[in-house]
Amino acid sequence: MPIITVQANQLSLETRRELVHELTQSAARIMGLPPETIVVVLECRPAEDYAVGGVLLADRHREGS
Repeated sequence: MPIITVQANQLSLETRRELVHELTQSAARIMGLPPETIVVVLECRPAEDYAVGGVLLADRHREGS
């Protein structure tokens, strides 16, 4: 039973649905397994919990506005 873990910022429900569907289909095809055996775990956190280059993503978004 493969487990795919994705860490990401907040995603809409529709985006989550699309992401888990595509990951499941791709992994099943590549690994030659039934989709029912693929587990996808989403760990979505707010932009305030991530930083790149010492700058919070929440602040980077603000700077670009």
